[in-house]
Amino acid sequence: MNKTEPCRLINGSETYFIQLLLGILSLSSLYFKRKREYPQRQWSVFKYDVSKQIIGMGFAHIINISIAILFNDKYKMDDECRWYFLNFFIDVTFGILFNYLLLKHSSKYFKKKNYISLTPGEYLPGSSCYNKSFLLQLGTWLLIIMLSKVIVLSIILLPFKHQLNDFGRWFLGPVSHNNTLELVIVMVILPLFFNIIQFWVQDNILKGKRHYIDSSLITTTDLELSDSDQALSSIQDYTEL
Repeated sequence: MNKTEPCRLINGSETYFIQLLLGILSLSSLYFKRKREYPQRQWSVFKYDVSKQIIGMGFAHIINISIAILFNDKYKMDDECRWYFLNFFIDVTFGILFNYLLLKHSSKYFKKKNYISLTPGEYLPGSSCYNKSFLLQLGTWLLIIMLSKVIVLSIILLPFKHQLNDFGRWFLGPVSHNNTLELVIVMVILPLFFNIIQFWVQDNILKGKRHYIDSSLITTTDLELSDSDQALSSIQDYTEL
């Protein structure tokens, strides 16, 4: 199929199917990651950790699409798919680094102030406290994603937009004649590989330092090894805001 117009990110139902497929395939890798963990996180903890990634991924995805469309229109670039690829590529390189640094420094501050509910992966006991901890940590994570994107825009995308556009044109040149093929490569094949790496790295960042394990995996020996001092310490760790 000859290319008659620039590749569009939002152009028909197939684009939504492609994005949904990418999300499902990428997130399924986290289930495999949990199966390899020891000790394993409880399902309730894992659910909250993964939910932060799902919502954060959707949030970042919307930002990336918006930036790609705006850049393409404002700066008269000739391909939205190219700019989505560039945004995504920077996200899984510099973006992860900025996310890590921002989360690391904010976590140190929260621990110093004894704000346990805001410490990544630490959910206070009790249903309502679990929800409160999750919502506070989710809000913090979305704010970090937004700040990271502002940094990327300020020091990379805007100053080097023309150089990045030339790089994207060169990299995607062999498939630029076919919009469908370019869209699949930009939004499925390349992101699938990098998303798995990104999710695994961010999961290690977002999950708590405390080891969680399903009660079904606890043995008699495990129970004998736990003493009252450890139990007291665990309770004291969970201090409300």
